[in-house]
Amino acid sequence: MSTSVSQAADREGSGVNRLYTPTMLAELLEVPVQAIRRWHRQGYLQSRRDDGRLPYFDFTEIAVARHLTTLLNSGCSLAMIDRKLTELRRSMPLVERPLCDSSVVISGGQLFVRRGEDLTEPGGQLLIDFDLEDATGERSDATLSVNSVIGYPPEPADAQSIPSTLNQLQLEALKLEDQGELARASEVYRTILMASEPTAEIHFALADLLYRTGDLAAARERFYAAIELDEEYVEARASLGCVLAELGEFELAVAAFQGALAFHADYADVHYHLGNALARLGDLAEAEAHWQTFLELAPESPWAALVRSQLSLREAEPFSVLTP
Repeated sequence: MSTSVSQAADREGSGVNRLYTPTMLAELLEVPVQAIRRWHRQGYLQSRRDDGRLPYFDFTEIAVARHLTTLLNSGCSLAMIDRKLTELRRSMPLVERPLCDSSVVISGGQLFVRRGEDLTEPGGQLLIDFDLEDATGERSDATLSVNSVIGYPPEPADAQSIPSTLNQLQLEALKLEDQGELARASEVYRTILMASEPTAEIHFALADLLYRTGDLAAARERFYAAIELDEEYVEARASLGCVLAELGEFELAVAAFQGALAFHADYADVHYHLGNALARLGDLAEAEAHWQTFLELAPESPWAALVRSQLSLREAEPFSVLTP
């Protein structure tokens, strides 16, 4: 089946309009997009489909992401969530995805496993009923979570389980990123690029950090580098377009967005941002066309209401640029 036919089938069946990109899911849950990407990389979130390295998540994954977001909002760092899910996996070795298992519940920001009539911590300790009561003395509703206790001992290592130096460096970069030390994390990624064969993924990760620290010019160059290594890296093309737009280089931004659509015509986020860039250049008719396409592809996007509001005023002047 050709790509265009496959995309058409998806849009008629489950459809991209029922799926979320990392950016759209982050907007929906009000979490950093870096968290969504990390959860996908760690396997907590599984994509329904992928287009040019761009994952799409369906309703089931949105439910899992909501649970992870609850943990994040309760004060768990991304690294802490990793540790807790590792412990959960150890306690449920026969369950492929413990986060989707109905026996896993959350109360008061803590993770528990239901075993018959009892609730236990992942390590096996039985939970007494009053442990589930909140500060008001009322029993809390149980939903999914991860234990916030820290300090689990490391798993036994052997020659096959010890990660390579480069993997250790990448883990260190992620740790620094979790701690908010973005400049130091950027230096670790630079070290990885110098110590090994450059990859599009590492250039993208570095570009994202540079963007978040406000170094737009440097981020732009790294996104270019990622695309040079993988021309079909559509998320890098989309991110490049956003950086160029912020730098006021709207014609180049339009070219970057159009390049992303050349590889993935149903990339809803790009239609949204391309419409904005075209509006900045005064091409209002073309901008409206892309916003209409965006609504067709992602009618439930967090940005959809903003687009509909703008299109309802399309006869009014001035025709403003959308800002999420």
